Amino acid sequence: MHAAADILRSLYVDTAPMRGQIQDIEPEQIHLAIKEARVLEQSAESVPEYGKAVNIKTKRGVIKPRTPNQAQYIANILDHDITFGVGPAGTGKTYLAVAAAVDALERQEIRRILLTRPAVEAGEKLGFLPGDLSQKVDPYLRPLYDALFEMLGFEKVEKLIERNVIEVAPLAYMRGRTLNDAFIILDESQNTTIETDEDVPDPHRL
Repeated sequence: MHAAADILRSLYVDTAPMRGQIQDIEPEQIHLAIKEARVLEQSAESVPEYGKAVNIKTKRGVIKPRTPNQAQYIANILDHDITFGVGPAGTGKTYLAVAAAVDALERQEIRRILLTRPAVEAGEKLGFLPGDLSQKVDPYLRPLYDALFEMLGFEKVEKLIERNVIEVAPLAYMRGRTLNDAFIILDESQNTTIETDEDVPDPHRL
């Protein structure tokens, strides 16, 4: 009974953005909710411990993990140099990674935040699109900007971008970069190719 309640509660939270719309719940969402319920039963005390790991005040309040998987995800980000986040859309992978990056920047543990993703929708041939580089890739990087604006506010993000403290760019333009003391987030990495994987900055140079 408790496991079923946890599954329904998880699905309710995960589908909150599309509430009021007629949309089917994907099988992988159900599978993820069941998996999270099992983890919750095995480690019920892990959420309060990890829930304090990222504590960022935003316009919406304090950002903290809502599920054991999210708590473990944040713990891995804090404890390891490289972390892979895998899961269905809407489970907070990018949002929580950005939150961890902002928290590290505010604590002066890093000097820069680099957000990047492959512009596969444009076939990486951005030269055929109108406008300058920013206008070409802006639609594909918008989710990253949205997370930053919510956490830091529009004006502060703009100032940090002007000072190159925060940089948002397509993966195709990352080759050869040397990024010391940087927090790098590669979004939508499942859309990368063998060629674009070579553009990921060398971890030994971070």
